[in-house]
Amino acid sequence: MNLTISEKAVVEISAYLTGRKRIYEVICKKFEDKYGSLNLLEKRIEEEGVPLGNHTLWDDAIEWGNAVAELDRISYYSGSLWRTQK
Repeated sequence: MNLTISEKAVVEISAYLTGRKRIYEVICKKFEDKYGSLNLLEKRIEEEGVPLGNHTLWDDAIEWGNAVAELDRISYYSGSLWRTQK
């Protein structure tokens, strides 16, 4: 199925996605500065567990993972958006 979207809509959607991307990049950067990488944080949780009464590590891992997933989704949407303009 070929779908054509107006140029104005493409520009507006692209601007929206760019804004969302910036938000998720800031979230990821915050956690990168704190933990190094999501893999390192997940490994730390696996090896050390999460302290009772303090679920910060777990909460941070979930939030970071969600931000990464959103960045992937935005990348997919951005690519799909521009392919509609062929």
